[in-house]
Amino acid sequence: MSGTNLLSSTNNSTSRTNVTFIPSDILENLAELYSIIVAIDKLEKLFLKDNVSDKTYTIQMNKLLAQYKILLSDERTRSAFGDDLEFFIKKYNIRGCSNAINRLQRGIPATIEHFSGGSTTSDSNSNGTTTINAKGVAETTGNFITVMDALKLNYRSKEQLHPLMSDLLLSINKVLGNNSGKYQERSKLVEWIVKINKLKIDECLTDNEVREMLFDLDTAYKGFYSLLD
Repeated sequence: MSGTNLLSSTNNSTSRTNVTFIPSDILENLAELYSIIVAIDKLEKLFLKDNVSDKTYTIQMNKLLAQYKILLSDERTRSAFGDDLEFFIKKYNIRGCSNAINRLQRGIPATIEHFSGGSTTSDSNSNGTTTINAKGVAETTGNFITVMDALKLNYRSKEQLHPLMSDLLLSINKVLGNNSGKYQERSKLVEWIVKINKLKIDECLTDNEVREMLFDLDTAYKGFYSLLD
């Protein structure tokens, strides 16, 4: 993808082409976004085929997701990108990238969305039980409180809430280790981070959604501690 002019539309009735000028720096950003989407799709496929370790996958996917968000934080780039991810993919004919679409819509690595042992720092005993790390429990407690306080302080946008929820889920994984599958409230937290990730730049959670999220966080917080007993 190069040059400073991108074909925006074609008028078949007059056979004339309407061309929109795009500055070179924005074109570079669009090219980077194109490359990131392709890279995410390839990495996701490697993970699904078990051809990359959980740790490497998590590190690289977090890096790619962060780069994607940073590029789209620029208003001019976001305007040139179009209405949404699927619009961009269709416009530039990026084929066979359904895995990238799914991952970008969810906004977190699969190892965080679906607990994976590669994302935990907890120690397991020979009988398969997990040794709970006190430092990890304190970190997770802090993350729960941070998210709930943020909501009470009128944090509503994707940019404000998504990083906090991502940190919370990651810390839960680290603490619970092999017990994460028993943590039923975790699925509700995943639902919220996905919902938040799908918010557009000018969208925020409603007051009702905030109340629901606070309730679910409180329930998840209590459920987290019940597993530590």
